[in-house]
Amino acid sequence: MKFLGDFNGCTFGDWDSVEVSSIRDCDFTEAGLEDSRFLNCEIESIRLPKWPAFTIVNPAEAREFVMSRPWPSKTRIALDVYTDTDPECVAICGDAAQLAKRDDIPLDELRTLLKAVPGMKIIG
Repeated sequence: MKFLGDFNGCTFGDWDSVEVSSIRDCDFTEAGLEDSRFLNCEIESIRLPKWPAFTIVNPAEAREFVMSRPWPSKTRIALDVYTDTDPECVAICGDAAQLAKRDDIPLDELRTLLKAVPGMKIIG
């Protein structure tokens, strides 16, 4: 299934089902996924959008790293929210262009910072 359009703040998947994923083999390459998360699914089967979109796989596992680093103010708030999640959240997506704009920093500088986050997936 191919998703088109903006899915900002959406949740894909199911909190309860761990045996059979309710979302898999989907194409989000042309979708906006700002502040969207994937629950209890095989994220490797999901095709994600290219940069400036980014995805943190297993965001709860990245929390300690994120909270121990200095970040531009709005980016810090976003990463704090993204990584303060339950293990059922296997991935969360963000829009680096929006973060860079809010923090008034160059997009390539933000990309460099984000690449260090454990589980960070940046395509393109």
